[in-house]
Amino acid sequence: MADAFFGGIEGGASVSTVVITNGNGEILAELKGEGTNPWILGIEPCLSRVNDLIKEALTKADLNNNIKLNGLGLSLSGCEDLVFCKTFESKLIEYYPDLTDEVIVVSDTLAPIALACESGGAVIISGTGSNSLLINPDSSIKRCGGYGHLLGDEGSAFWIAFKSIKLCLDHLEDFNYAPNGYSIDRVWEAIKAHFNIDKVLDLLNVFYGEKKEKSEIAKLCKTISEIAEDGDELSLWIFSEAGKELAKFIQSLYPGADKRLHKENGGLHVVCVGSVWKSWELLKEGFMNQLDHHHNSQETIVDEFTLLVLEKTVALGGVYLIAKKLNFNYPYDYEHNYRKLFHYVHDRQGQ
Repeated sequence: MADAFFGGIEGGASVSTVVITNGNGEILAELKGEGTNPWILGIEPCLSRVNDLIKEALTKADLNNNIKLNGLGLSLSGCEDLVFCKTFESKLIEYYPDLTDEVIVVSDTLAPIALACESGGAVIISGTGSNSLLINPDSSIKRCGGYGHLLGDEGSAFWIAFKSIKLCLDHLEDFNYAPNGYSIDRVWEAIKAHFNIDKVLDLLNVFYGEKKEKSEIAKLCKTISEIAEDGDELSLWIFSEAGKELAKFIQSLYPGADKRLHKENGGLHVVCVGSVWKSWELLKEGFMNQLDHHHNSQETIVDEFTLLVLEKTVALGGVYLIAKKLNFNYPYDYEHNYRKLFHYVHDRQGQ
């Protein structure tokens, strides 16, 4: 049905991706815009931004931007609570009744799984923040993380940036704090350049003065990854620690997975979303160490899983979710939506 139209939005804290498709699964437009986390923006400004993004995408698709979508799937960071999601759905229809016939609002963890895993699976998001989720074939859910930078975000870009700053701060005050005696010089120079500061006390303005967006602090992560790739020992250690944190998500989710998911080809399928995963080679050592070193018999032993990286925009997962809600005969194309990043088997690993 080429005359049916669906919209999908992947809404992060910093950036949103929007997609418009027809009923035949053809992507008519894809674009990026500002973040759509309702906890950061407030519900009404977030609704307005969603409406504006869809209108912009319809225009880019060479469609009349007054076309009413058959369905809209929103996969937004911060939308963890079912009651909150239902409230957001009803307000969107109330405020923008001509935008779409039907809407579904879910956490940003659900669309990646919907895009890659037909029967269920897991996702670990590591972008500005971090989060993880497992969904079973019976739709039961296990969560871990997603509590933001004050209570969590382990292994995320913000976590890496913050850890880099705190290590340097503590070392400059103590002179013996950097792990393994590593030099802080390159990391500290990167921090000063990133925030345009000269001394430790200038960090007070970064964190407590003119309000810095969480995403602006998180952008330091990219520079830390670049000097890690250039061999800086402290940066390499920080990424190794981030890898451990991301592996802990799998250790938390794995026991809750249905046996059918454990028996998938390659074991449990884990979708990796977010810019930090682009530094997999830097994360890998710490990640493997966390999985392979068991300090007591109570720790979870993870038998087998495969990390997947999406080849299509996560926003398309929003389309999949709304099409399923509507029982629409949509051409779901799971196997072409991802590539394999890494395959793990306990006591032996390969790619």
